[in-house]
Amino acid sequence: MIVINGRFLSQRITGIQRFAYEICCALQQIGVAFTILAPADIREEYDLTGLSVDVIGGKGSHLWEQVTLPRYMKSHHNGQILLSLSGLSPLLYKHTILTIHDVSYLLKPRAYSRLYCLYYRLMTPLAAKRARKILTVSEFSKGEIMHYLGVEEHKIAVVYNAVRPAPLLPREKADRYLLAVGSLMPRKNIKRLLDAYAALDHPDFDLYVVGGLQSSFADAHLQAYARTRGICFLGYVQRDELMQLYRNATAYINPSLYEGFGIPLVEAMTQECAVVVSDIPVFHEVCDKAALYFNPLDVQNIQAKMIRIMQDEPLRRQLVKAGTQQAARFSWEQSAKAIEKIINEL
Repeated sequence: MIVINGRFLSQRITGIQRFAYEICCALQQIGVAFTILAPADIREEYDLTGLSVDVIGGKGSHLWEQVTLPRYMKSHHNGQILLSLSGLSPLLYKHTILTIHDVSYLLKPRAYSRLYCLYYRLMTPLAAKRARKILTVSEFSKGEIMHYLGVEEHKIAVVYNAVRPAPLLPREKADRYLLAVGSLMPRKNIKRLLDAYAALDHPDFDLYVVGGLQSSFADAHLQAYARTRGICFLGYVQRDELMQLYRNATAYINPSLYEGFGIPLVEAMTQECAVVVSDIPVFHEVCDKAALYFNPLDVQNIQAKMIRIMQDEPLRRQLVKAGTQQAARFSWEQSAKAIEKIINEL
């Protein structure tokens, strides 16, 4: 039986936590036996129906992960695989599979607190060295891990993110808008997107931004754009509402400077929403020919592509068609089966 590090259940669902949660659900659906060891402060947004969850210890802190969890593993599950899907694994337990989504804390340190960067700079190489296998979510991230952490290629396996199958929602007659989704940390590059929009003379479309303004990593300067006509910060929204936003958007736009994958890209494509994204390697891996690309460092280029996607309906139809085919590449069930195979081969 597999044991899963459930610290992610104490954290709000963003990309990393969603990967962990969806993999758990997919493993359950394909009949893999596992239990999740979780801290006491499980958040209400997780539907744990059908999942085996054992609550141990207190709140989901680093101390819980590095002390409480390995102590419990040694006394109750010694020798079994501990699968960590959302960041780190405990150093005091050796039978681990570790998931490293990206190395942004090394390459974009200004996006995080100094203490955060220090902790992950110290702990990630140690956890990677002790792990029996490392999972990551793209070939791009695999290359980054090999280069910056010195991990040998044979030790790393790519297991893609995906999205849950969902019915294609009906379109609602609404205002025309572009949609941006993601946290507001600086590496997401939302400020340049807002600058590009704000510089438009008479925009005939709005810009909706989904993401928490209160995040500890958020750029405080973004608050001023809330007063700009046409820009609407929606904060955190539930999944059903988010899917409706994708479905009714003229296009989804992502100006990020660095990502390990990019789940919103696939979400948008599944709702037949045209995708406009940064010209960075990982987005080419995820989108291929199903996106319109721009230079994320060039505000004028971002603005030009915003205008083009709003005005060029044939282009939008072309991207939607390509996006439907591209999104079919990614499946939680397929990723769960890949993890099952990896574990069986250890």
